[in-house]
Amino acid sequence: MIFSYLLRTVFSTGIFIFLITAQVMAQVMSQGVNENKPTELPVVEVEGQVTDSPARMELEFKLEEVPGGTNIIDLDKKTSSQATLSDVLGFEPGIIMQEFFGGNDQPRLNIRGSGIQDNPVSRGVQLLYDGLPLNQADGSFIIGLLDPEHAMLVSVYRGANGMQYGASTLGGAINFIQRNGSNSDAALHLEAGSFDTFNGSISFSGEEKKWDYYFISGHSQSDGFRQHSEGKRSNVMMNAGYKFANNENRTYFNFTDNVFEIPFVLPRDRVLNDPDSILGEGDSSLDSILNILKRDPLRDTRQYRLANKTTLRGIDSDQTMGVYAEKIEDYFKNPLTHTITESTNLGVEYSYKLYLDEEGEDLSGSYQFSLSANQGDMPRELYANNRETGQRLHRFGNLDLKAGNLALGIQAIDSWSESLQWVMSLQWVTNERDIKDKQTPGLLDSDFSYHSVNPKLGLIYHQNDHTRYFTNISRSSEAPTFWQLLLNDALPVHDRQSVSVNPLELQEALTFEIGSEGERENFSWQLNYYYSWIKDELISEIDDDFAINGRTVNYSDDTFHQGIELELNNLLLKGWLYKHDQLKSRLVYNFADYQFDGGRFDGNQIAGIPEHLLQDELNYQIEGKFSIAPNVKWQPQDAYADHVNVMVQDAYTLWGIKLNYQPHQALRFFAVFDNLTNETYQTSYVIHGSAVDDNGSLVPTFIPGAGFNMSVGMVLKW
Repeated sequence: MIFSYLLRTVFSTGIFIFLITAQVMAQVMSQGVNENKPTELPVVEVEGQVTDSPARMELEFKLEEVPGGTNIIDLDKKTSSQATLSDVLGFEPGIIMQEFFGGNDQPRLNIRGSGIQDNPVSRGVQLLYDGLPLNQADGSFIIGLLDPEHAMLVSVYRGANGMQYGASTLGGAINFIQRNGSNSDAALHLEAGSFDTFNGSISFSGEEKKWDYYFISGHSQSDGFRQHSEGKRSNVMMNAGYKFANNENRTYFNFTDNVFEIPFVLPRDRVLNDPDSILGEGDSSLDSILNILKRDPLRDTRQYRLANKTTLRGIDSDQTMGVYAEKIEDYFKNPLTHTITESTNLGVEYSYKLYLDEEGEDLSGSYQFSLSANQGDMPRELYANNRETGQRLHRFGNLDLKAGNLALGIQAIDSWSESLQWVMSLQWVTNERDIKDKQTPGLLDSDFSYHSVNPKLGLIYHQNDHTRYFTNISRSSEAPTFWQLLLNDALPVHDRQSVSVNPLELQEALTFEIGSEGERENFSWQLNYYYSWIKDELISEIDDDFAINGRTVNYSDDTFHQGIELELNNLLLKGWLYKHDQLKSRLVYNFADYQFDGGRFDGNQIAGIPEHLLQDELNYQIEGKFSIAPNVKWQPQDAYADHVNVMVQDAYTLWGIKLNYQPHQALRFFAVFDNLTNETYQTSYVIHGSAVDDNGSLVPTFIPGAGFNMSVGMVLKW
């Protein structure tokens, strides 16, 4: 066991040193090729123009006060497709995106081990629009409702760095900063590609004295790589803002209708030999029992959301006040059961920030108080499926679910010297979960109450204006959602179904983090290391032969998560073939070592996360008008699909290329080619708690990744 751990550590350290050495050597070689390079450059950007918007500059200033890992994603600088979350978040340090079916469905989102084992992923990260939460009152989210094209910027606060937004979970927070009439033009987006994929949207914007408005309507659809994987999403988003003095009030409305078929998982042999198939097409007993064509699993969700946010800016203070109301109609049908949930969520957010004015100090300081509160009603009905037609049969569960949360936070930032800042935060969180049984009154009635106090202490050392080092130690907590607190028990070979309560404790973690980010002439980097000690980790697992009846447990002993998050950007060549050409590289490496420390799976890896994931892109640009960017995504080792560490997702290498042509500032064309070698691989999988068979050849476990595919598109602005 010790030898195995040391071997993994040595391998990860070796690949880490290799990556840094390769980038440094590339920089040295590029300097030798062209000695007339300018000695100063702005922050290196892999794609797009180098001019930063005021909104981005303001966001960068805020993130400089965070003593931990963060990301800025500027969608105006992305020159390829932005149709899915994987397009936007899938090439970032610290973020692991695993496709499910490739469309607007339920891709797995993971930050530092946050709930990635769930099927579908629905917890572990706080999602926000302009700082107002998108998660439902029980902490869950429906990730397919998010349309990244509505955002101008995305900021990611990994781990406890998301405390200022009320996040208390291991994963932190992701804030989608919305487009509005002040920061975005009117535009037409059109995109089409493989598997009859289409994505289109049209937006309008304008400003009139103190008012501005923005409206966007979009539709996307795809038949998918496999049968029974068609998906469609239509949405409308609008917002209007009013500015008075240095203050602003903005009102938002969102409507989304998202529906997708579920092709379900496959046994390993089927993935390797017939990856675009589904159960029901063959003649095996499993095809007969779980005939997906007959059972017709799908998810159909509609969201209505109204929000208002006011920002008051004083001479030495800022205040923000936000309210939101949301209704979600969610029809979720797996191969065995229907789950119908109608949610109504109400929430309020408040923040007051006082800036310190210390004469002679280069670094700013501040005190901040924040409040986040929400409540929701989530009545849920459960029905059995007809195995021959997929139609809804008798109801076996009728539950009244209520949830409420309150998070109070204080944060202080001050400096000890002209280059050294300290950050102290304290967060108090209470979560309530109430279950009432309406099917059999009183039988399943349960109340859960969770309380936690989460402190954080951090340091930031600014070596100069372009380089900083940081460290923090913090506590986090995560309350279970109703998807974990309730269990469905159903088997495809019986007509007996039942629902039961699954009592769970609060997940708690203590995390140490250290890192650095900065730039040196033609080179920029971001590097983080984190180590989390976790108590009562919420572990999801399946222990049957059909990959359906999963459950979440608090692991009996401790677990730990440690990882490295690395990004390297390098301007390799300038004026190489043409006067105004550039060759840039961007490398992202994520290392994740998550293990059980005692208990049933002592010493084993926690299933669900690849230990090593490397992505690299070379981007050759000519005069800012044309670019060609070959890229690779490499998972060099198998990843475990069960906690016993027997079944594995195979290692894979995916090659791609992106083309971009912008003849005018207002017009851009792009093309994306993925999986150029048509590699057969498993993009994701359900997590098993035990080894049902040696390699998953008999048990439906894996989701095939799409073969060679492409898309072409255009963006026209006016």
